[in-house]
This record gives sequence, structure tokens and C-alpha cells, in this order.
Amino acid sequence: MFREMRRKEKQLPMEETLEIIKKGDYGVLSTVGTDGRPYAVPINYACHDGKIYFHCAMDGHKVDNMEVDPRVSFCVVGDTEIVPKKFSTFFRSAVLFGTAKEVFDEEKETGFLALLNRYCKENMENGKRYMTNAWNKTRIYKIEIEHMTGKAGS
Repeated sequence: MFREMRRKEKQLPMEETLEIIKKGDYGVLSTVGTDGRPYAVPINYACHDGKIYFHCAMDGHKVDNMEVDPRVSFCVVGDTEIVPKKFSTFFRSAVLFGTAKEVFDEEKETGFLALLNRYCKENMENGKRYMTNAWNKTRIYKIEIEHMTGKAGS
């Protein structure tokens, strides 16, 4: 179903792959549109209980795409360093595939709080007020991870 990594010597163990995801500043979500065209967009996210949570507006390109086909790919790249003398770049990346699903009620709150905890832990009191005010204007999605690989390059 999922392809194996071609350069197996560059594949990272699952623990290191999860660390890349947990520490990344942002990720790139890829979806497919009704016309079959790919669409990739950088997003903020939180990894919580083995799932990826992200937020978005009530409508838009990625929402339209996920309503038609909830299968997504998500990529996080970290620890990059350009190495000019080697005509190369050092990097560590994680790519995962899964299904995106909008969450509601308690799980929506769980995802929202995971995002607030990740990006504004020092300001949770204001973050919770923000969550209350944005509740009806914000969608929270989770990605159920089906397959994931990590890679280190140099």
C-alpha cells in the first residue's frame, strides 16, 4: 500500500521521526482537489496522543479538498543546514500519510488545547479565552496516522 523508502540507509527510527514531528515549527499539509490537482499549504499543528491536530477557517481550499477526499500527506522538515562544500543540505524530515477528519465537542477542545499548549503555553489563560471566542469560527481537524517515515540527509 505504501512505498518503502528507497534509500534505507537514510531512514530514521520511529522514535526520531516522532521527535521531528513534535519539535517542528510548522508542517506542510498536502491534499488533492476535486480536479485532481495537488494542494500543499504550511500549517501550525500539534502532535497529541499519536494524532496530528490543526485548525483552519470554516471554509477554504483545504477544507473543500478534505471534504471530497480526506486522505492527506503531511511533512515536517527540521535541523536544516546548507553544506556548500558538499553541494548538499543536511536535514531531518518526517513524512506521514493519513486521513483528516474534523473533530467536534470534547475532541475539538482537546485539539484546540493541544495547539494552544504547543504555541502559547506561557499565555494559556488568554489562549483559552481566544478558544472560546473562536470556537464557532474555527474548525479543528485531526490526522489519523496510517504510515510514517523519517529521513536524515547530508
